[in-house]
Amino acid sequence: MHPGISPWSGRPSTFARVVPGLAQAMIALDYAVMFVALPVITRQLQLSSAEATGIMAVYGLCFAAFLLAGGAVCDRVGARLTFSMAMGLFMLASVAGALAYRPEWLLVARALQGVAAAFMQPSILALMAGRFAGKAYRQALTVWSTTGALGLVAGVILGGIFSQLYWPLIFLMNIPAGTLILWLVWRHFPVLPRPETRVLFTPGALVGSAAAGCLVLALLRLSHGDGPDYLLNRLAAVLTGLFFLYEKWSSRPLISPALKRQSSFQASWLASACYMASAGSQFYLLTLLWQQYYHFSALQTGMLFIPLAVLIIAGNRVYRGLSGRYRAPQLLSMGFLICAAGFYLQGSEALSQQSLWFVGGVILSGLGHGIVYPAIFSLGLSGVATDSQGRASAVIVTSQYLSGAITLAVLGVLLGKGQNASEWQQAFQWLTWAAMAGMVVAMNVGKTEQTDEHSQVR
Repeated sequence: MHPGISPWSGRPSTFARVVPGLAQAMIALDYAVMFVALPVITRQLQLSSAEATGIMAVYGLCFAAFLLAGGAVCDRVGARLTFSMAMGLFMLASVAGALAYRPEWLLVARALQGVAAAFMQPSILALMAGRFAGKAYRQALTVWSTTGALGLVAGVILGGIFSQLYWPLIFLMNIPAGTLILWLVWRHFPVLPRPETRVLFTPGALVGSAAAGCLVLALLRLSHGDGPDYLLNRLAAVLTGLFFLYEKWSSRPLISPALKRQSSFQASWLASACYMASAGSQFYLLTLLWQQYYHFSALQTGMLFIPLAVLIIAGNRVYRGLSGRYRAPQLLSMGFLICAAGFYLQGSEALSQQSLWFVGGVILSGLGHGIVYPAIFSLGLSGVATDSQGRASAVIVTSQYLSGAITLAVLGVLLGKGQNASEWQQAFQWLTWAAMAGMVVAMNVGKTEQTDEHSQVR
């Protein structure tokens, strides 16, 4: 079934349009909340450096490792059931995190949150594809991307506020939010017909998840100064090779031949990787700049992200206004170009925050972020059948978080102690070049589409 064909009769309500975004915001929020809250938790629980690093990294690690498996389960079990079970696990893990009084408990809670988020992520987009049609689908995608992108900003803001009040609140806030979202999903989203195949896990999903987990763990260890882990590196290389061999020769590949033939889908996961290496990593880099170099408190750091949230909303409004006149590749190219200009300006004045150039760079990067994020998924999922939405979205998001892990490692190397301007300039230059790479990817898929159109006309 094509995503533009909805089996659910009646006009979609406002709540139905907002619910996927709220769920996405919860995933992003819990990923970013530790950026500013971890120093407070480290002091109160008396965590070692290794324990703090593990608690910081394990959410993203488990998220990236289980996304492919989550997409496969979603397509075979059904989006609503997958989402419901994942949300239930997410809330239980949040309760465990709030009650944790030992580092080991907190580590396990964060790991379970990451696993649950990995199963929620593909089911959210699959729910949207089955619920909305045509213009309503594009509008829902815009609302989803706006709310989801704001989850990253909300994470650093609420992490700063709640860590100053009572740090378990960063976990407890998920209980009422998750309950409300779960109720709205059951009220406003249908149970879609499932394919006859009931195999939950294909070998491709299992091997791909294991490869992603090993790669992310190896990169995170490198980024935190542990040096290269040769065992993990070799294991990740072997598993990645096995995954590609399986996808090439298997009769039931995780990524179907139809998806492989779609140039827009291929471009979207590449652009998604460039997004996380640029706009998505800006939150982490600014948090380091404000907390480690300027020594701002967690609350002050969180408050500084509020203007960026407003700018992302504005960027999404720009995308929504232009999406009817321009194609997704064109908007994606525009968004990445605006981001690149913003990162360049921030890098040139990173240590002079009163500079108008730095402020202008933040404004441009926020607007570009708001354009890029919805354009990626509009490009990649618009032509994907409903029964493949879970796997397709999982591939796109997996590329994001693998790219994010690589970027964290690179930024850790570039910054060193982060005590001079050249180190911060190099870090922002990485974001700039990553955004430029995303622009090139979008421009190439735009040329491909034009060539295909001319061929069809002839």
